[in-house]
Amino acid sequence: MTDRACKFRHRRSVMRALYVAIAGIPVIGMGCSQAAAAAACSVIVPADMKGPQPRWLGTCAAGKAAGVGVLRVGVRAPFSLFFGRVVAGRPQTGLIMLASGTMMEIRGVDDTGGVIATDGEHLAEQDRAWADAAAGARLVARRFAAAGNKGSAAYYACWAHRIETQRPE
Repeated sequence: MTDRACKFRHRRSVMRALYVAIAGIPVIGMGCSQAAAAAACSVIVPADMKGPQPRWLGTCAAGKAAGVGVLRVGVRAPFSLFFGRVVAGRPQTGLIMLASGTMMEIRGVDDTGGVIATDGEHLAEQDRAWADAAAGARLVARRFAAAGNKGSAAYYACWAHRIETQRPE
């Protein structure tokens, strides 16, 4: 998917969300049971990701976020996003994209949510962060597509495309 196609699809999904909000129609996304499960799934939010309503969009095991996915913080775009792998509710490897536009490669967070950045000396660590981030965005895009939410599916597919094609040298 090209960047231009991503921008167009994102714009269309934003317009759809505005229409839905104005009309008072409930947004159909992951489904009520999955949305309730996502809310009950605990995850440590990195301290840099300030904002309301953090939500894990990925799998949950024993009440904690697990596997690859996306942690979204905020009520509406621009969101702060973590794309990557979480183990027992703790972000392990991936990318943080702040609403301000700042991007961070991480290799974990401490108990208080403090970010542990990747070490620029270890290429394998950076490779893992980018691979887990792309896998998380792709997984969430597929889940939204399966639920019939084309706008959100396109939004996360575009993020996956950006992650896969715009890694700095």
